[in-house]
Amino acid sequence: MRSSLSCEFCRKSKIKCVNSGSPPCQKCEKLGKSGCELTRPRASLTKRAPKRKRARSDALQTSPVEASPTPEPLQDAVPLVMSSNPSPSMAMSRPAQTRRRNKVDDYLENIPTDIILKALNVFTSKFPELRILQPSLFMKEFDASRSEESKALLATVLASVKKQPAVLNETWASELPDTESLATYARGVMSDCILQPPKVIVVQALLILTLFEWGVRDFHKAWMHCGIAIRIMQSLHSSRVAPFPLDTSHGIERDSLSSAVEARTYWACFIMDCTINSGTYNPRMLPKPEMQKLKVARPPTSVEFAFGSDTTTSRDVSDDTGQPVTLDIAHSFEIMAEGFDINAQVMAFLFNDGRRAPGMCAPENCPWVLGSPWSDCRSRLERWRARQHSRLHYPSNSVAIHMTLGFGESFVYLNLLYYQSLMMIHREYFPFLPPSADITPRGPIDHPLLEAEAPPGWWNDCARELFDSSDQIINLLKEASDCGIPVMTPFSGFCAFSACFGNLYVYRFPAMNLGRSPRAKELMELGLEYLREFRHVWDLGGGWIKTIQNSSLLYERATSERRLYRGKSRFDFEVLHQSVHEYRVVDRSDQHIQQIHRAERDGASHQDSPTGEPSSDQEDIASQLVPPIGQLASDLNMNLEDPGLWPNWWSMLEEVDFTGGLPGN
Repeated sequence: MRSSLSCEFCRKSKIKCVNSGSPPCQKCEKLGKSGCELTRPRASLTKRAPKRKRARSDALQTSPVEASPTPEPLQDAVPLVMSSNPSPSMAMSRPAQTRRRNKVDDYLENIPTDIILKALNVFTSKFPELRILQPSLFMKEFDASRSEESKALLATVLASVKKQPAVLNETWASELPDTESLATYARGVMSDCILQPPKVIVVQALLILTLFEWGVRDFHKAWMHCGIAIRIMQSLHSSRVAPFPLDTSHGIERDSLSSAVEARTYWACFIMDCTINSGTYNPRMLPKPEMQKLKVARPPTSVEFAFGSDTTTSRDVSDDTGQPVTLDIAHSFEIMAEGFDINAQVMAFLFNDGRRAPGMCAPENCPWVLGSPWSDCRSRLERWRARQHSRLHYPSNSVAIHMTLGFGESFVYLNLLYYQSLMMIHREYFPFLPPSADITPRGPIDHPLLEAEAPPGWWNDCARELFDSSDQIINLLKEASDCGIPVMTPFSGFCAFSACFGNLYVYRFPAMNLGRSPRAKELMELGLEYLREFRHVWDLGGGWIKTIQNSSLLYERATSERRLYRGKSRFDFEVLHQSVHEYRVVDRSDQHIQQIHRAERDGASHQDSPTGEPSSDQEDIASQLVPPIGQLASDLNMNLEDPGLWPNWWSMLEEVDFTGGLPGN
């Protein structure tokens, strides 16, 4: 509800009532309406029922708040936990919803300017992919009207900022409303705005809400809000560039600063589309050809975004094969947009079956062949890297140096994008479960097999790049934390998870990198330490930790009880293989354990059979020798909150006898 004076006409029309505090307002005066009366809106339980239904739907995702005559505190008393299947008791009563929304609205209506500026600074630093808020323009809009849209945008910023470790001990941050109250408030306002004439500020709020919802595992809402933001931005932009636009209300002249903000916001839509659709089977909603077709301006540099530039809108986007240009840190957002597009291409390759897709194992499509899909993707990644100034490359340049310039997090992101893409594209061709601990680098060992031989040394070079990328990601995130600028975003968490898995893999199978990863165990520990901290910021972390645990169990068992895993491959552990690629975390721990148990039971049944087919007696013996699935699950059901278990939880697994005394032990 609006807390400012407004007339009945403006309220019914859902437009801002501009007035000096006394009637008539500007709109009624312009239309010649008589009887303009300025009033404050009354809270009514019977008003706007459809909106209340939407708020109730949102409330199902929050923790319970009891309806009581005393006002609820704004601070978090207990961390809120999101649930995809909430019980009816979690539904908040409608009066409580109304009170909570009004409480947030009152807070935003009276929030001090210094807190807004502090929050904007933290948000801009900690979320490089969403550097879309220009402080001068934001404060001008917010102070002028404190409109519903601007308050909703601020609410999304505060919700995201409050989760960051950087503000953990800040008094101003501890006094903010709780994160879910802020997010729920923003959702309610956005539900009224999405069908109104398009505004950049609405797009910005939806994008930040998308990132927040992805981090708390509310994936459907994130995907929907991202799609709505893209459609609004497309509508707004097409009205400016179309020769005969259907809506001429947005064709007014803009200053260079507004143009820069609009261009960067469009590219933020592009980045978020790349991000939330990576590691899923959903198609991209905003492909790069669409950006080219609509002649979207290139992302403005940091200077252009801060001060505006007459040349910003004249540089429309082209592909990355044009004239070579060396881009420095001032172009970090432009570099990032291209990097996310490449990363999305890599992930799409993996989720479209990778080498298992029809024809991908043919000689002309083998990865070392120029012109193959893998080669084209790798070449594009290296061209992207080559266009950057050498000062942007890690580890030859440190995080600390760029931190002093105010670009520490952006520097981290650019290098995460490179090493994450390189690691994932190589990992597709390495065995998920090597036949033995001493096997050296080689291509796929399960069907379909490549139909041509790799050049000498090819797999050795691939292994070096694969595991070096895992190392660099962990080192990069550790250095950022040491510098006091920990990077804790959903994307950085996925990078840490992927790198942690890579180091776990080479720790258990050191010969797969020819012994070139002596720090694998140490880096695995650092990765787990990062994820343990990460899960207190974003809910995504807990699922990744479980996947690492289950992967560690599989590899420890496979190396210590090789005979039980003879002939096993990724096909026997497809669910776990899927989980190690997922940016959208789904807890499949039960299925992971079931597949491990089934593999060991089958291995025990077959190991003494001359024909390879188990007899009924052998099956009975195997069921006694292999631990029941409940035991495997309970051995992994450790208290993740206990710091004493970190980062050495896998040493406990080594002490557990899973075999129950198999012959030969």
